[in-house]
Amino acid sequence: MRLAEDYLRLRSAYSGEKKGEPFQVTIDGVAEALYCTPRNARLILRKMTDAGLIQYAAGQGRGHRSELTFLADRRELVIREAQQYVRQGDVQGALLWVKERAGEHEVKQRFMDWLTGYFGYRMETIGEGRIVETLRLPIYRPIVTLDPADAMYAFDTHMIRQVHATLVELDRETDKVTPALALDWESSTDASCWTFYLRKGVTFHNGTELTADDVKYSLLRVQQEARNHSWLCRDIVEICAESRYKVRIKLRQPNVLFALYMSHTAAAVLSRDSGENGAGSVPGSLPVGAGPYRITKLLPGICILEVFQNYYAARGQIDRIEVMIIPDTGGEWSLETNPGVLIVETGEARRQELKAWRCSRLVTGCSMLTINLAKPGILQADSFRRALGLAVDRSRMVRDLGYPYASPCLGFHLEPNPASADPMYDPEEAARELRRSGYCGEVLKLYTYRRHEQAAYWLQQQYDQAGIRLDVYIVPWADLMKEERTREADLILFEALLNEGLLRQIEYLLSRYSFIHSMLDPGAQAEVDQLMGQLLQKEEPEARNEAFQQLQTWLSKRGTAVYLTYNEARVLSHPAQQGVRLNAAGWVDFKDIWFKGERELR
Repeated sequence: MRLAEDYLRLRSAYSGEKKGEPFQVTIDGVAEALYCTPRNARLILRKMTDAGLIQYAAGQGRGHRSELTFLADRRELVIREAQQYVRQGDVQGALLWVKERAGEHEVKQRFMDWLTGYFGYRMETIGEGRIVETLRLPIYRPIVTLDPADAMYAFDTHMIRQVHATLVELDRETDKVTPALALDWESSTDASCWTFYLRKGVTFHNGTELTADDVKYSLLRVQQEARNHSWLCRDIVEICAESRYKVRIKLRQPNVLFALYMSHTAAAVLSRDSGENGAGSVPGSLPVGAGPYRITKLLPGICILEVFQNYYAARGQIDRIEVMIIPDTGGEWSLETNPGVLIVETGEARRQELKAWRCSRLVTGCSMLTINLAKPGILQADSFRRALGLAVDRSRMVRDLGYPYASPCLGFHLEPNPASADPMYDPEEAARELRRSGYCGEVLKLYTYRRHEQAAYWLQQQYDQAGIRLDVYIVPWADLMKEERTREADLILFEALLNEGLLRQIEYLLSRYSFIHSMLDPGAQAEVDQLMGQLLQKEEPEARNEAFQQLQTWLSKRGTAVYLTYNEARVLSHPAQQGVRLNAAGWVDFKDIWFKGERELR
């Protein structure tokens, strides 16, 4: 790539010379154009000659001029180098390269047409008739972390489920916990001691067998206070590997949902032998799991997964998945409507639906504003927090913003048939509550990440009409997780994934790093912890549901958040593509995808 850059610099320095026509140069002139010494200039010219970019005939003797001929078309070279960036997993580098060197809109468009076609399904035959199927997917958000103990964002946890395995899984159809790495499990009568019986012969991606010691190592690691999901294992007082395939876990208090807890991605079983390198927490290392796919390449712009042949359950049908991260460019660059054969949409990139394709939709959760009750000032006024909820016209928000905003949301739960009208919106009552609060025009800080930028500025305008001033701060996904951000923020805008069920809701309320728990004042946090402890001891589902409803009512009365809209995810898939189904997080499980054949894709 450096050679191509030098070639383009030479073309710029000798802009009047045409491709294929020789012209006279001096080595000093070439060195000046390349910003290097004459000696280095000769080396670069030799490399360009070997690469077929130029013809060069050095002049003989002092003062004799040399002859140079440009052979490469500048536009073709720009596109070819950009393609090389992409193949190496650096789409952002490719876009920057084209932007700085294309010069003409035609070059940019040709590259984007190629990039669109680069994604999708490929089938090739290698060796003795072996067929390898590859699926390249454009994804419009970064991978923040693949460490199960720390992953908070939906796409991160989705990727973790492709790579790792847990003791048990939750069947979304029946809402029952089902066997996974554990064949069976049992608990004491008071649900304070749990025993899991492991499958024999399960191997990690590094070839070692998964045993009870790996389970113990993994859960103790999650329990560390610094981990984002330490809440999941905080009640564990003892883990005993009673045999190679049997592990007993003792809790400090009963938890009838502990088996459900073990289906959480944070409870993924890691290889003790691989240590932190295998956990994916060390830069440059590759995660080692026991899931259906293993990671063979992981860079900021690309994650390549290959099917794990020794996976204990059903083998994935797609041999290779290439997840390509498409950077946010503020709309300057956009792929065409049809990048390949599968498009998972969660709101970052907007597309028209393709009539010949199948489209599946799923309400995944709700957009909400959490209010920082730990900050002194106007946010401590109940009337002001009520004004924040009354001043938003959620129905208009849905109309103005469109997909993925689906319908008004009024609480921390999914409604089977949400109404299109917003009964909460009352600008006159909002004005009265604002006057009662003593609000004097203080500017509130609203933090969010790029995905919710449009909604954040829409809210800024909506609140401005009500007389409430907001400053919007768009920060990277990883930065929003930092404690200093939650301390600075008055409001955080994010989407709560409610479709993942009770366990995800418990996480939002117990994890000190969640955007709900972290914004509560210490007294409220202690109250929530106590109420959740009581809920986890109730054996009957009806009693647990009632306790959870009471907790939601308590949070609502405290004015801890402003609920905005239910959000959708959708997936567009080619008719030849099978097994495409949105999971609870709004993504597609790679191991379930398969294709009828190459012929149907044309």
